[in-house]
Amino acid sequence: MDATNTIRTPLLVSQICSRWRETALATPRLWSRLYLQFTSTSFNLTELVQTWLTRSGGCPLTIYVFWEEPPFTPSHPVLDALTAHSERWQSMFFYMPYHAFKSLAPIRKRLPLLTTLSLGTKDDPPPSSSLIGKLDMFSDAPLLRSLESVNISPLIFKFPWSHLRTIPMMAVSSDDFIDILLQTSHLEQGGFVFMDSGMMYGMGSVYSPHLRVQHNSLREVSIMTPPWNETVDLRGLFPQLTFPKLEFLQICNLRSPFSSEFTGFLSRLGCLQTLHLRKTALTDSQLIQGLKTIPTLTKLIVYSAPLQAPTVTHSLLSAMTWRPLLNVENGAANGGRRKPQRQRQNLLPALKSLELTIDYNVCDTFIEMVRSRVQFTSADSAGLNGGTPLSKDLPARLEKIRIRPTEDLGDRIYTALAEVASYGVEISVEDFC
Repeated sequence: MDATNTIRTPLLVSQICSRWRETALATPRLWSRLYLQFTSTSFNLTELVQTWLTRSGGCPLTIYVFWEEPPFTPSHPVLDALTAHSERWQSMFFYMPYHAFKSLAPIRKRLPLLTTLSLGTKDDPPPSSSLIGKLDMFSDAPLLRSLESVNISPLIFKFPWSHLRTIPMMAVSSDDFIDILLQTSHLEQGGFVFMDSGMMYGMGSVYSPHLRVQHNSLREVSIMTPPWNETVDLRGLFPQLTFPKLEFLQICNLRSPFSSEFTGFLSRLGCLQTLHLRKTALTDSQLIQGLKTIPTLTKLIVYSAPLQAPTVTHSLLSAMTWRPLLNVENGAANGGRRKPQRQRQNLLPALKSLELTIDYNVCDTFIEMVRSRVQFTSADSAGLNGGTPLSKDLPARLEKIRIRPTEDLGDRIYTALAEVASYGVEISVEDFC
């Protein structure tokens, strides 16, 4: 969505010739989208907006509003024009000064079609907790399913939380997060930027360190921090959460320490299929303990930041190397019979896709791990521990590998990767920095 697609293209089509103009004017959907940027001269937009609103007839509207430059006034003629047609709002994006949201008050109970809403501001958050729930213009939106808030607490507004299915991105504190989970019983996907581990806006109304939340609808969750505060401490949050239906978990830019409670959190994710860790402070030993609790995982992504202590180490890769259950002699205690044994627990039996940051020092261990999950031959497996492998004890075959090297891995490693690819594995290697 930009001005070219929503403004220039319809105008161009209508100016080709009289026949094209007639066709364009007879196509309301062509005029049902707008991308607007308010500037010092944007009051001239009012006539254009009125034209689009007229030509779009009764079509549902998709409109993006960006108000980032002065002058900043309590309202704006374009907002007034849009408000008059709120019954047709379907997908709306407002990024504007905090005080300007108050000018949308007339839309209350006039949002029958609104399904997607995104709100944002670059203003500092309001200081007073007395503002919680004061803005109620969006409280009655029966079809609202997707809600996003950028740098503004969603708890300032009243929303039909129980209707929501998706939260693409939302700025929260820990107590805001708990409050929202308790109100969104049908939420399936959520992306949350934790601005602070405590009360960011002083608006959390239900937070308790002893409160436990089990959310039975969530399928995807992303946990992030802003670039200016990557050390938000969430150790106290993980013990409170249980997501039994969660299939996708992403944690990004969380540089604060993890604790043993994180392993307990992972153990309560009985359906998890994808774990994506990007630029976190999770240690290799903590990740190993966590992976022991999620045998359902089919995709693992671990990306480290430059100058960060690596999570992908010899220890992690060795722990991920598949050691088949072997028939070995157990001596006279078993009458000379062969008894299946294994030295340790294998991790991730269902793993099919793997993306890692690796350096040259761990390459040999990485190749050994990959081969153990790709080359299922008696000789290869027997070479690991000595013995005959049991075919029923094999892991899922790796199908896709993506590598983000921190340095040149050398011809020997690339040759080994080519050998792995010959087994039908899709392998991609990013350029190293």
